[in-house]
Amino acid sequence: MTKTLHRTVKRGVSAGEPLPTPWPIFDKYGISIRRGSISMIAAPPGGMKSTLALNIVNQMGPTVPALYHSSDSDDFTMASRTLAMLTGKTTDETELMVMGQSDLAYGVLQDFEHVRWSFRSSPTIEHMKLEAEAYREIKGTYPHLTVLDIMMDVDYPGVPEQNYWALMAELKDLARDQETALVVVHHTSESAKAGSPPPRASIMGKANQLPALIVTLWGDARKEELQAAVVKNRFGPQDAMARDIFWMKAQPSIMKISEMDQKIEVPLTFRDGPGVRPEDKINVEVDF
Repeated sequence: MTKTLHRTVKRGVSAGEPLPTPWPIFDKYGISIRRGSISMIAAPPGGMKSTLALNIVNQMGPTVPALYHSSDSDDFTMASRTLAMLTGKTTDETELMVMGQSDLAYGVLQDFEHVRWSFRSSPTIEHMKLEAEAYREIKGTYPHLTVLDIMMDVDYPGVPEQNYWALMAELKDLARDQETALVVVHHTSESAKAGSPPPRASIMGKANQLPALIVTLWGDARKEELQAAVVKNRFGPQDAMARDIFWMKAQPSIMKISEMDQKIEVPLTFRDGPGVRPEDKINVEVDF
């Protein structure tokens, strides 16, 4: 059905509406997760991409109804991780709490009820649509935020060969039809240079053309650091080569991502490399 744009103004639409910003640094780098479009979080294995996705859901809060497709982890694992994020206890502790049917665990997770979960290991597009319809039946609205964690598990032609082009087109239609902000968790090639967020070209399987936003990550659990780069952004600045990097504090033992309290001290010998923030670079030009 065709539409006129002036009637759109009177009718009102939610597609394109930015959801609440999870952290101020997202505003600083022009990162907005919008309804009706796809945002992608991508990293190599162990890059904390699922941790970031879970924290985004938490930071947006209960005013944002959410549906989380967790194909990569079961309900026990996600209950333990979410409980760790909400309480500050380690995942070793929260696993025992969940296994012991702790009243505290029950109460804390009850406050996370605005998020509904699907744990099918190989979801189809039809399954995702049905879950959204069930959500609307219960909540009276489609989820404003939908997380697909992780895209390689979707049961769709081409995915086993790591060709995601057709799947991405279907996901884009799903996001538009439901006016949901679809956050897709995806892999980057392990051939990308280690030590900093991968460039846009490292996104696996022709999946970098349709998302409105792509953020790539490099996590260092030992240093409790998460580096991020906006390699595609339809609504703000971008750097396809992932040279413009920002840092966040990462505590994987408690599943927590947060703003950095202070600047990271970068060794002098590396203060002109691609992993150095512009404000930390040293001017080595000399006038003769």
